[in-house]
Amino acid sequence: MIEHAQRTASLNDIEKIWTLIKLVADDVPISLASEAEQEKALTELMECCTGPHSPIALDGADVVGVVLAKRDLLDWGLRNVESFNISLAAVSPAHRGKGVLKSLLSELLQANAPIYIGVKAADAQGLPDELKSCGFSLAASGEQGELYKWEPAAAEAKAA
Repeated sequence: MIEHAQRTASLNDIEKIWTLIKLVADDVPISLASEAEQEKALTELMECCTGPHSPIALDGADVVGVVLAKRDLLDWGLRNVESFNISLAAVSPAHRGKGVLKSLLSELLQANAPIYIGVKAADAQGLPDELKSCGFSLAASGEQGELYKWEPAAAEAKAA
């Protein structure tokens, strides 16, 4: 059962999202070992929090889930096609298996545009299974991980 509030992330949420990212860094996995890696992650976090495409899940005042996403500017600029890239999808260990990630992804699916997300080989939060349950399919696979893609159904795409 889903027991959380949900809304779009803003710059005011950065500290709480950063706390979640540090908590799940080994599971996601994301390297935060060096100052340069932390700066890169924080820059991406800030960029995603300035747009309307990154939902967060809240348990009280704590951020317990996040999908950091942004419009694919290459698709938008060169082909005038709306699509999104998910930089990070994470749920706190205590809230996994409760529908939090699926609920967050459903927000983004409502945009009715292609969505891409890379899953690193060392992911320990069960992200591939969650993605498949939301209609994502494996688009590519390599040594470092897998790329998943969600596409709206042809009828839905024409109606949008």
